[in-house]
Amino acid sequence: MNLIKRERHVTAAQKNLIKSLHVSGIAPRQQMNIFGKMHGGEEQVGFHAQHLRNVVRDFRKDNLGVNDAQAGLDLLHKLEEESGRNFFIRTLIDEEGRLKCLLWVDPRSLLAYKNFGDVVAFDTTYRTNRYDMPFVPFTGVNHHYQSVLFGFALMRDELKTTFEWVLGTWLEAVEGKAPLAIITDQDQAMAGEIQSQLPNTTHLLCSWHISNKFPEKLSTYYEKEEFKGDFNNCIYHSLTEKKFEDRWKALILKYKLEDNTWLQGLYKLKHKWIDSYTRNIFSAGQKTTSRSEGMNAFFDAYVGSCTGLKEFVEGAQKALERQFMHEKEEDYNTRYKIRCMRLNTALEQHAASIYTKEMFKKFQEQLVEAAKYFVEKDRDRSLEDVEDTYYKCYRPLIVEYKRTTYLVTFNKLSFRGSCICKMFEHSGMPCRHIISVLTKRCVVELPEHFVKRSWTRDANRVDGVLPYHMPGDDASSHDLTPTERFNHMTLLTMGFSHSCMVSKERYDYAVRVINRETEIIEKMPVHGVEGVGSEFDTNY
Repeated sequence: MNLIKRERHVTAAQKNLIKSLHVSGIAPRQQMNIFGKMHGGEEQVGFHAQHLRNVVRDFRKDNLGVNDAQAGLDLLHKLEEESGRNFFIRTLIDEEGRLKCLLWVDPRSLLAYKNFGDVVAFDTTYRTNRYDMPFVPFTGVNHHYQSVLFGFALMRDELKTTFEWVLGTWLEAVEGKAPLAIITDQDQAMAGEIQSQLPNTTHLLCSWHISNKFPEKLSTYYEKEEFKGDFNNCIYHSLTEKKFEDRWKALILKYKLEDNTWLQGLYKLKHKWIDSYTRNIFSAGQKTTSRSEGMNAFFDAYVGSCTGLKEFVEGAQKALERQFMHEKEEDYNTRYKIRCMRLNTALEQHAASIYTKEMFKKFQEQLVEAAKYFVEKDRDRSLEDVEDTYYKCYRPLIVEYKRTTYLVTFNKLSFRGSCICKMFEHSGMPCRHIISVLTKRCVVELPEHFVKRSWTRDANRVDGVLPYHMPGDDASSHDLTPTERFNHMTLLTMGFSHSCMVSKERYDYAVRVINRETEIIEKMPVHGVEGVGSEFDTNY
């Protein structure tokens, strides 16, 4: 009789007991053991462990503690005051006076968005906090190809109205500047609000989330190697929209997939995730929300399942601080560390002078591959009396019927051009095919058209002003916050310490200098200096 499937239901009395046990600090698994003993076995309880966890989750949401919430808000308002009112905070309160949504943007995040806000990843899967509320980091990439944060949001639910408030409020925070592209999962409520709030932004879907479903949704076909080869060739290796359409029609007919509603639904969204349709959109080379998900993992070091709002804000700010420290370290490396040349051509040397250290490595990868390509004019397309010249690029050692020929157009007057692979349009980095044409034409410097500002040494500027002052910059210390002064001095003393460690004489001399100068510095006044006494304590 116990094997008969029965409706599972948590009674009101059981809910009250679950809440009492939760407040007492008893974990859901232990609670389930208690109910099992009370009812003579877990199979007699009337509900499963998941139902119990759902009650706990709803209780957390419905009881966003006033004291904890207020402490978190007080901390944010303190940060707002310390920033000179440049710290953006907005809250949404429900009809019962409870916190429903919270969004904040640190001034550093706003500055990063102004420089690198062309592409934003938006993910709502992270829920590590006491109230099981979705945590949304707005994420992008900086000039070192590091993840960078453009703001934070906490949401009670994932309803259409909630997404409307979050997206509209975040857009207000970034002064109305919409991104060129936004990458999300397939949440329909979110998709509708992106179209409404960001009508001029291209909405891209995470290709990983989609492709991860292929084995399950197409299980009958996907286990066959022939189908998998044809399918992957169509989805991932179609250079043009026409090529994709031809292969898709052939695939549907060959495997009789006309009635597969899931696949047909994906086809209707092709302009949001199929490479041949999205290559023209600059997405910083991103196809997935992995940046946002990676940032979620990054936050695990600062928050946990029992983290309250105040601790959550503190953890988020610590993560933000750590992120910007990593950026400044790479700024320092880019400015002072020598590049290793692989071909030592004039074009490579010019690239080394303009790109950041990490992006120069990505350029070098394309440069080395470009040397493997043969370039010839397309006589059928190129005429001497027109500005545009067409080139065919291909690997000569690959047999002709297997090789892929890439068509590159190049304007002799403007030094502009494009390749059929669309790598530059998609990632902002010139592809091996374009580089092979530049090499053939004896171009010694990358034309301005092929240099994406986001990847250059000077990308971290707004209106020509460096937001962070690195060693050697001519900047007044009054322009820096206490945290920035500390970070700047840390970088300076790293080099100083390295110089002092090589001999006992240097070390002894440095210790005497530091002791002497520290006595002088500690006698200097600190009154009126922002942040001292709150952010930093001078009394050790």
